[in-house]
Amino acid sequence: MIELKDYQKQAVENLHRKLENCLRSSENEIVVFQAPTGSGKTVMVSELLKEIVKNRQDDKKFSFIWVSVRMLHEQSKEKLEAYYEDDRLLKCSYFEDLEDKIIGENEILFINWHSINKKDINIFIRENEQDNNLNNIIKNTKEEGRTIVLIIDESHHTANSEKSKELVEIISPKITLEVSATPHLTGNADEIEKVRLSDVKEEEMIKSGISVNPEFLGVKVGKQSADELVIDEALKKRKELIKMYANEKAKINPLMLIQLPDNKAGLISKKEEIVRILEKKGITEKNGKLAIWLSEEKSETLPEIEKNNSEVEVLIFKQAIALGWDCPRASILVIFRESKSFTFTIQTIGRIMRMPQLKYYSKEPELNDGYVFTNLENIEITEDYAKDYITVY
Repeated sequence: MIELKDYQKQAVENLHRKLENCLRSSENEIVVFQAPTGSGKTVMVSELLKEIVKNRQDDKKFSFIWVSVRMLHEQSKEKLEAYYEDDRLLKCSYFEDLEDKIIGENEILFINWHSINKKDINIFIRENEQDNNLNNIIKNTKEEGRTIVLIIDESHHTANSEKSKELVEIISPKITLEVSATPHLTGNADEIEKVRLSDVKEEEMIKSGISVNPEFLGVKVGKQSADELVIDEALKKRKELIKMYANEKAKINPLMLIQLPDNKAGLISKKEEIVRILEKKGITEKNGKLAIWLSEEKSETLPEIEKNNSEVEVLIFKQAIALGWDCPRASILVIFRESKSFTFTIQTIGRIMRMPQLKYYSKEPELNDGYVFTNLENIEITEDYAKDYITVY
């Protein structure tokens, strides 16, 4: 059983109270839950749903719908199933697991956002001969007298889109809980709960800060390309971190992430160029030191990459794919110049924020920071969380 940290307990308590207020309202209400990457958002929401079910008022009966972007719904379902393993207070299901075309009492239906947004293959919204569509399932669930709570995970991606509003209208939940590190606060929220970055740092769950281009000022460019220079400096930092972990007697192989631009144009040539640079440094897929995670190409070593002692030293990935991905040994992020303007946010650095052993190191305090190396010309930070957390050299 996971023991919640103090700030997590407080957030769950506050959220529960706010949801109870919303349940008493005659209107359908929106609650926004803002918490930094690495703070344990899924754990906190899991505990919240448990509290709602355990302490329900006025004999209310609940059904839940959990919507996630990309394949995060699978990851969320796995995490919640593990969390509820002991008491089995809630049941986690996919669309095809539902019995009698209804979301059961204390059952959570997990839906992939993209599958309900694709035209023509929309099995959830589309009318069909068995009446097995989302409209009908919602109708059946409500006819059983159950209160529906909708959870939109990583809501900054979807919550304000037209499709999202359409979906919320179809479901017409009593409460919509929007969960994100960077929610769009448009004034529609009836209640807001925010976890402070300082509280998460105090529990040593995440890095104490992120340094962008440390020690870069004295670097001689020479004949190297800008990309090779950035990779060189990042690899140099990785070697330093290896020695520091050894000094702390921690068996951790720090992972360096290289982020490719999200735009399709030039993606393949960029990847090939990086692979060539890394090959010169003795880092290849063949020797197991390099892994690639793209929609069209995935290394065989990916399933083991999250382990602290994995042999993979460098991962090439796309930011979009790695959303919600947890790999606490990731300490260094390399970002290359893009044609469009680039703004740093907590989402940008989310993959290198976690502490691998959920504690700070006293002998080697540099291990408590994350590092970004980039050849971006302008680094703009507009977000409150990020402003307090990122230092640019």
